[in-house]
Amino acid sequence: MKLPFASYCRASLRKRGAETIEVAIALPLVLLVIFAGCEYGWALLRTLQTDHAAREGARIAALHGISAIEVQQRVQSTLDDAGIAGATVVLEPSDPSSVPVGTPIAVRVKVPYRQNKLLGLASFMPLPEELTGHASMVKEPDP
Repeated sequence: MKLPFASYCRASLRKRGAETIEVAIALPLVLLVIFAGCEYGWALLRTLQTDHAAREGARIAALHGISAIEVQQRVQSTLDDAGIAGATVVLEPSDPSSVPVGTPIAVRVKVPYRQNKLLGLASFMPLPEELTGHASMVKEPDP
């Protein structure tokens, strides 16, 4: 004698098995998309923080009597506050205290992304090798 539930139970078990396989296939892709979004968001955040550090350096470099060492210390302090490591700071011109009033002073900050990554997905995602920040301001007159 067949029970009316027997065929229903077998069909239900087959559906559950198919759902399990679908989840096993789809879940890694969904997680990859989520983690990739997090990694790209992190890279954007670090880029904005690098730009901010360059802007802080250019702002202080535009003041009268500020040396290149003070500019680099300000940029490094800003990057340290953001938790960014391994930065290279380039000033153009190299000594902002010797330039005449009205001359543009540029600050470029380069940061290797591998030292500042979030999850380390660079092996299978196109992420930048380095992040750059750039800012430029005009030398101000004496107060």
